[in-house]
Amino acid sequence: MGKVYDEYWNTLLPTFMDRVSYVMKKSMTEAVKGYGITSAHVIYLIALKLQDGQTIVELSRFLDMDNTNTNRVMKVLKEKGYVTDDRASATSKKYHYYLTDMGNAIAEHAMEHFEVTINTPFGALSLEERLQLRNILLKIISSLDPDFQSYMESKYTNPFYTYLGFLPPEGSPEAKIAMSKRAGKK
Repeated sequence: MGKVYDEYWNTLLPTFMDRVSYVMKKSMTEAVKGYGITSAHVIYLIALKLQDGQTIVELSRFLDMDNTNTNRVMKVLKEKGYVTDDRASATSKKYHYYLTDMGNAIAEHAMEHFEVTINTPFGALSLEERLQLRNILLKIISSLDPDFQSYMESKYTNPFYTYLGFLPPEGSPEAKIAMSKRAGKK
């Protein structure tokens, strides 16, 4: 008899994560469709909203994306007038991208939409449950991606995922719960 696989546990997390990703991307694309872009473009606008004035290489590192893809997306965003750059001439090799007023407004809209979209399902969870879920997810990603910790501690300027941090924001209810649990273990 061959090895018996546990289809439920082997497929639960990948299926769940894939579905969450699909729903989030679909929701974001719907939120920005009037601007002629998709969720694939929005992440770059959000990245520039968080840290404006990045080069292709910096944006790629910030988002952990391929330079070629970043270049392609930035070309579209520039053509649509959502970003501008500071290149001295058409042949300049190194230049920085900046949000235009419209790009800034779209990024702001996308971030607000994302906050509502992500907080709706988590509204049913208590603060302690959200903290537990966060810790479990961090444990899973750390186990799946041996480079995750080094990425979080990257030498590059503020990689996007460092905005996740390993600890909840100081002063937040989640941080207070984490600190009280830590104090209780001593």
